[in-house]
Amino acid sequence: MATDAARDSSKTGLVIAAHGRRGMLETAGGSALPYIVRGRHLQVCCGDHVHWQAFADGDPVVISGIAPRRNQLSRQPPRGSKPETIAANISHLIVVMAALPLPDLFITDRYLCAAHLMGVQAAIVWNKADLAALPEAELAVYSRLGYRLFPVSAVTGSGLDALLSWSGQCVGLLVGQSGVGKSSLLNRLVPGSDTATGQLSAASDEGRHTTTASIMYRLENGGRLIDTPGVRDFVPAIPDPRDIAHGFVEIGATGRDCRFADCSHLREPDCAVSEAALKGLIDSRRYESYRRLMNLANQAAGQTY
Repeated sequence: MATDAARDSSKTGLVIAAHGRRGMLETAGGSALPYIVRGRHLQVCCGDHVHWQAFADGDPVVISGIAPRRNQLSRQPPRGSKPETIAANISHLIVVMAALPLPDLFITDRYLCAAHLMGVQAAIVWNKADLAALPEAELAVYSRLGYRLFPVSAVTGSGLDALLSWSGQCVGLLVGQSGVGKSSLLNRLVPGSDTATGQLSAASDEGRHTTTASIMYRLENGGRLIDTPGVRDFVPAIPDPRDIAHGFVEIGATGRDCRFADCSHLREPDCAVSEAALKGLIDSRRYESYRRLMNLANQAAGQTY
């Protein structure tokens, strides 16, 4: 958070590209400026509203503070490293999937869990629908839980109007596994985005990190879309593992009937969640997904079960 002194001597802006301690911000007047971050304690990410100062013509401006975030998506790196914030102040999270590479539904569950805990709307986009139809039976559990499914094609443009109508004039975050066609989808939604990416990266002196930077684009409908690098795995950083149950909506609801108020739904007696999973009232794969994420979160927190 910015100090009072920083507020008095700085201007405000929106971070539209972020990689490490460099990136691009958009000024209140709509100009794009390269920035660097002052101070090791500041961790700036795409979507942040920041305070910045200019010191010398031609030099990057300096970010001196971050306004309070409405929400943030953070991932937990392996080997006990500190959580890394991917994006902030979003309203919609869009998980992109395709027939190839084979969908990892456990990763999808983790994104959806994080979205629910952030208080944002989430949907699944089935890309390359012109090559492979939406696997409705496999994804039916998400429909039953109230998540929207959008079959789209970056090649033909089918389904994109419905997706844009759902996200509206808000800030969406595009996530997914490597190779699902996010870049092609983005180019269809934001014509010329590949050129804009190169310009932003070059201006922020991060050209060699184009594929690892998070970048925000303007949509024709007035909304914004943040693109993130594709991943092979994703573990959300959730400080308190007990919150995970609330990120799995069906588990959070069923857990109210457990014998113990602090039931973790892993191995306690008279657990309503495990009983519901055995009876098929909760999807068994989703329950296994919850268990895996709980174990990962407990390991990160230094707990064992």
